[in-house]
Amino acid sequence: MKKAAVVVLILSGLLSVVNVWTQQGPGGRPGGGGTATGGAATGGSPIAVAQVSEQYHSIMVGGRLEPESRIVHKISTGGFVQSISVREGQLVEAGQELLSVKRKDDVMELYKPVPLTARISGRVSEVLVQPEAEVGTGDPAVVILGTQSYVLQANVSDKDAFRIDVGQQVTGRTTEGTAIRGVLRTRSQEPDYSTGLFELTFQFPDSQRVAIGEFVLIDLPIDRVRGLFVPRDAAVRRYGRFYLWIVNESQVLEARAVTLGPVFGDLVLISEGLKPGERYLRRLTGREREGAPAGAPAQ
Repeated sequence: MKKAAVVVLILSGLLSVVNVWTQQGPGGRPGGGGTATGGAATGGSPIAVAQVSEQYHSIMVGGRLEPESRIVHKISTGGFVQSISVREGQLVEAGQELLSVKRKDDVMELYKPVPLTARISGRVSEVLVQPEAEVGTGDPAVVILGTQSYVLQANVSDKDAFRIDVGQQVTGRTTEGTAIRGVLRTRSQEPDYSTGLFELTFQFPDSQRVAIGEFVLIDLPIDRVRGLFVPRDAAVRRYGRFYLWIVNESQVLEARAVTLGPVFGDLVLISEGLKPGERYLRRLTGREREGAPAGAPAQ
């Protein structure tokens, strides 16, 4: 009985190993899967269709969100603060009254108080005067931060500054992972000559998900290239040249010499030797041979 039990356990183990190998495929790679990056394929097929796509490298820059505008509203005529109509943190509209001033020379109270109105819509950042306080012409009274959008300033090296497209859309993320979309508005014409860094200014629309002063990281695309990209492992080196296994019109394999361009992660640009719509092997076993049927198992 003990020997029979041992035999059963061994057979069960062998069946389990065979099952795992069947699911994963040779070499421990998954036997199935979706479309490979850089081509189109169906299910677990190793054959992909060459398609034009855009790839890029990226750098990371960061900074804090600032209000696009910051307006200090000043007293227009000397006198005494009669009333203050706003408080710090309050949202105001352009033209809204912020405070009023009683003229110093209005001893007989013949004149109406002089209002100070908001020049922009935004949020009150500071109220710098107190009721009944004496103020003079030109004294700062109320600071308003424009809330239409935020700006963020960051620095990049001279190596990257001119590989960046001004006007491109960008995505930023807060330290908590909140994503916001904006645009690269300007790049300084000159660097800071003490550091060699150029200044970038990004603009982000107003959003309830972020706040003034919040730190944001931006993944900034550079070196954009559009063309035919294939997985790096699909290009094999033979006799000093690189080749792709092409599936020709006769449905057989053909080793074709190609010229490689820049590498972007796991993809490489095919500069010459491949056309859109042509099919190639995106996953190799190392046992491919010229003229073999494309769908036949390797010998």
